[in-house]
Amino acid sequence: MPALRQKLSLRLSPSATALKVTDAGAASRLWRGVGAIWHRLVALSVVSAAVMTVAPRPASASETPRPGTKDARVRTVNYDADQVVSIVGSFRHAIEIQFGPGETITQAALGDTVSWQIAPVGNIVFLKPRERAGPTNLIVVTNAGGAVRTYHFNLSIGTAGTMYGVRFRYPREERAMATLQAQLADLKAAKAIEAGITTAALDHAVIEGRRNMNYTVQGDLALQPSEVSDNGEFTVLRYPGHADIPSIFAVDVDGTETIVPYDVREDFVVIHAVYRQLRLRRGTAVLCIFNEAPARNERGDRTGTVSNVVERKVREQ
Repeated sequence: MPALRQKLSLRLSPSATALKVTDAGAASRLWRGVGAIWHRLVALSVVSAAVMTVAPRPASASETPRPGTKDARVRTVNYDADQVVSIVGSFRHAIEIQFGPGETITQAALGDTVSWQIAPVGNIVFLKPRERAGPTNLIVVTNAGGAVRTYHFNLSIGTAGTMYGVRFRYPREERAMATLQAQLADLKAAKAIEAGITTAALDHAVIEGRRNMNYTVQGDLALQPSEVSDNGEFTVLRYPGHADIPSIFAVDVDGTETIVPYDVREDFVVIHAVYRQLRLRRGTAVLCIFNEAPARNERGDRTGTVSNVVERKVREQ
């Protein structure tokens, strides 16, 4: 189970790098709240695992498989290596004993091989009484994913409580799997919260810091955004009302145009750089946008991300 949790964790986060909260980010109220949620989810997972581990199991002597809800001759029984299971057969009628999925029978020892016929196939044992005889026993050893399971049976022939099929259930494994799935769900939920807040912090980096509004335009004003600004690292153009966005190019000192990648967030076009000149085109219409402010870079301490709050750390190999 720890290996599965680690595998899931690696899927949720890239193996080469990891996003960490900087000291400045950790001091914020928002990230303190995220930390509280995270620790609460982990605490709940640990408590649930402890409860399932110490949960008592009912003890009894020999156990008779319980009749099924549809047909009493098809029965179920919980697996317990320390308990003998009673099987009641009927003369000249076969009995199917089904073990866990993926389980393989490695050995089967039958006390009375004359009166009973046995045929192990995969995770199923077929039994058939061939003669009317007294009780005997059966021992079955299986391989369940590398773990050895041993089953003890008391076989008898009778007319009352005849069984055609017996299927084993594994409550301990089912509880462990349910606990693991709950822990993985908690981990996934915590990761989702962390990822959501991290994304919000990265989005916030677009508008944080001192903004430069010193831009001038020249050309076709039909292409003009309602607002142009930058924070030294991002340039933001605003087109309210989901207006059509023209093609955006960066203009080099020699006049060469290079198309600019961007993403759209509601009314805002976010360009992941700051340029001295941008040129907008739609068909034959052209608009030039000039950055009149001096070049600046106020982010001295690089975090590996666009935000001063979220830091990217290289994982140890």
